[in-house]
Amino acid sequence: MSRVKDIQVFHHAPQDFTPKVEVAAVYVEVGKEVLFLQRASSEKGLWGVPAGKVEAGESAESAAKRELLEEAGIALDGHSRFDSLGKLFIRKPYIDYIYHMHRLILTKKPIVTLSPEHQESQWISLESASDLPLMAGALEAFLHYKDMGKNRVRTGTNVNAYLILKKENQILLHLRENTGYYDGYYGLVSGHVEEGESAQAGLIREAQEEAGISLNAKDLHFAYCLHRQTNRLNIDLFFTCTSWEGEITNREPEKCAALQFFPPEEFPINMIGYIKQAIMDNDQGKYYSEQGWNS
Repeated sequence: MSRVKDIQVFHHAPQDFTPKVEVAAVYVEVGKEVLFLQRASSEKGLWGVPAGKVEAGESAESAAKRELLEEAGIALDGHSRFDSLGKLFIRKPYIDYIYHMHRLILTKKPIVTLSPEHQESQWISLESASDLPLMAGALEAFLHYKDMGKNRVRTGTNVNAYLILKKENQILLHLRENTGYYDGYYGLVSGHVEEGESAQAGLIREAQEEAGISLNAKDLHFAYCLHRQTNRLNIDLFFTCTSWEGEITNREPEKCAALQFFPPEEFPINMIGYIKQAIMDNDQGKYYSEQGWNS
């Protein structure tokens, strides 16, 4: 827990914490600069990152993307990488609220179109942003974001696990929706391997979260590795599996439009290219490739 003046910020909800609202925020980062917006109405003249209340029935991620579009005119394309950074529990003298943090890392600065709520935008370095007159709670959240960045190595590698779930000669595909990354494209049940997880453990978790099925590590067989460079470095690990428990169910309808088996020769045209290539390579006895490198 950290404390600045009369604002308290917790990493875990204290016992007497009673949130009245949830807020979703986006730290848009290009190089070592973050986008800040200056208020034109309430809290006039103060600065903060694109953020707003999470509406009823809305996920924090969807709210963050909506606020980013409404406040800054920035729409995520299907290839943008949009990450959740977790949440903070913030206490002000008059309200408790949950603050969901998200990060969008871009390679170049987008055009910013301000809403009527804001009067100016600036790209501010991580070192000097805390010197801005920030809105109540924004300083404390930014200091946490900045501290996270101290331990973040930009050339570090993200490990992603993918499930090639087979039923006879067909493979289960996942139609992405409202994720900000390849929306409208088919991929595999997959996800980031979280800190403290093995790749297989992460994939077992994702299969349960996305498709409602239980997998056993002994039934997961390594199939393919892709070393992929986008706006970050990725190690993509693909595992085949033919056995599972439970009925395949779309457990995340807000992120997935469909779960459906397809034979490889009938894969949809709108399938994520590197995933399709990995499956095809593996069928041909290949186990490794690289993508996105200059040489």
